[in-house]
Amino acid sequence: MNSALALLVVPIAYTLYKRHLENARQYPLPPGPKKLPIVENLFHVPRGGYLWLDYAEMCRRYESNIIHLSALGNSIIILNSAKAVSDLLDKRSSIYSSRPATVMLGELMGWGAAFIFRPNDEFWKAQRKIMNQAMPPTDPKRFHAQQISSTHDLLRVLPHSDDVMKSLQTWAAVFIMDVTYGIQGEEAKPYLPTVMAALESMSVAGTPGAFYVDQIPILKYVPEWFLGADFKRKAREWAKLRVEMTESAFNVTKERVAKGIATPSLTSVALEQMDPNQDIAQQEELIKTASVTAYGGGSDTTVAALGAGILALLMHPEVQAKAHAELDKVLGPGDLPTFSDEPSLPYISAIVKEALRENPITPLAFPHQLTQDDIYEGYFLPKDSIIMPNVWSILHNEEEYPEPHLFNPSRFLDADGKLNPDIKDPASAVFGFGRRICPGRHIALASLWIAIASILACYTIEPDLDEDGNPIPPKAEWYSGPTLFNHPLAFKCRFVPRSKDVEASLGISLS
Repeated sequence: MNSALALLVVPIAYTLYKRHLENARQYPLPPGPKKLPIVENLFHVPRGGYLWLDYAEMCRRYESNIIHLSALGNSIIILNSAKAVSDLLDKRSSIYSSRPATVMLGELMGWGAAFIFRPNDEFWKAQRKIMNQAMPPTDPKRFHAQQISSTHDLLRVLPHSDDVMKSLQTWAAVFIMDVTYGIQGEEAKPYLPTVMAALESMSVAGTPGAFYVDQIPILKYVPEWFLGADFKRKAREWAKLRVEMTESAFNVTKERVAKGIATPSLTSVALEQMDPNQDIAQQEELIKTASVTAYGGGSDTTVAALGAGILALLMHPEVQAKAHAELDKVLGPGDLPTFSDEPSLPYISAIVKEALRENPITPLAFPHQLTQDDIYEGYFLPKDSIIMPNVWSILHNEEEYPEPHLFNPSRFLDADGKLNPDIKDPASAVFGFGRRICPGRHIALASLWIAIASILACYTIEPDLDEDGNPIPPKAEWYSGPTLFNHPLAFKCRFVPRSKDVEASLGISLS
């Protein structure tokens, strides 16, 4: 099959390669691995787990924070520093804000219209408008009541959980289901298995280099039964998950809006604001796509970030001790934190920042696409290049964050114990860049803050016990398969109540 594929792609690859050479005569491409005849860097593109580490090592090897690879005519540019990302994705956002087309994820699985993967076109702008109207950053208090209520539900579950990550998935998914569709509590849970499976398939298929069909689009015409075409079977199965995730909750909300019984949500508000003089079916499709994108983007990322935070706290009891001391100064016995306490709890805010920094949710940001030829620092950047910001490298820069391998929330505090505005906030890199920055980032940050503050107010996070009652030394293990999302593997720990007042506050018995 490899020989047949080579015969198919040689003419295309050679033509595209010649075009790049002609355009680059005046300025060189950024440094990178030596390009082989025909296939160029096809075999240099990382395809395993921890791609961000592979690209970071590649940048060190070529002593450059911007490197170039190409594979069968696809130009790939890695940005390995905050400066390069800011200079291009922020300051030149008019030509760096599109998304590359993906065959596996976009065409075969059908996610191409979703806001997060959509090119920078009118359909994308319309989806962003819907999200900004439903989740305006200027109104951060809009979802505070729901965030506090769902967090209290989580507090009641955690002491009895034998799978922390699964409990967090349920917590985040139920909250986002409420915000996005107005489907609340127990009613939301039947939707979760499909949603989790769909998000996992999306994260795998969206990983650059995970499937050869994205480098060799003609492979999409290979029949499913053909040797080596198992990606077609996966795409078919994963497309079914997308359809179910997109349609089921939307149809429930649409029906409730028609009956006048819908709970306010992104979907219900958008449906109620439709223009009756415009194409209704087209407007509904736009709302449906925006809603499923908001749901998917909000649930999986929040779980990964909070899971990373809890795991870090488990590994660092000294950090918990400092957090408990701060909380005890601000809260009375049995009191649970609210958002009004945030200014008085800088160390809690520092823990959130450090959790985002140490293990960023998307260590490689979703790829951007360059829409015209550009020149940067003497290098030629070809039109249609896939631009990949290495968020992990940005947040592990030793000049910005000394000893970046250490979990140290105090790095964000000044000598007086207040948040230091001179230290770069990891949120500036974690939630995207330029015009593609996540519109719901303020909701995600608020959810993380209230969850971590509440968990630490109620509990000490301690290692699990073996059958003899001895603590099991905790280990931090992370998913290592090809994926865009960075998340810890399932782990166990104990949430030990700090006082009897916790039981009274939550209205439960933990004994």
